[in-house]
Amino acid sequence: MTQLTPLTYQLGHEPALVVDETCSAETLYDNAEARLEAARGMLETVASLEVATHLHRHDLANVAQAAQILAADASDLYRASHHGRFRPR
Repeated sequence: MTQLTPLTYQLGHEPALVVDETCSAETLYDNAEARLEAARGMLETVASLEVATHLHRHDLANVAQAAQILAADASDLYRASHHGRFRPR
């Protein structure tokens, strides 16, 4: 039976994005890793750019928001993965 849990970061009052906690712990973990690596890679790219010190405030805010969303998704997926490891089969 499907168990849908809304992701933490949502716009609006209805949960548009959810995690199916009945997925395997491995699938949830792999998706968490992908989001965390995307956020890390994006931040490393910005940090290594010579123009990083000259970014406009809105550009930096956009990168920070993207990293925040990816990290929140990763956290939710890690949590669901952890719960999935202990779910009876």
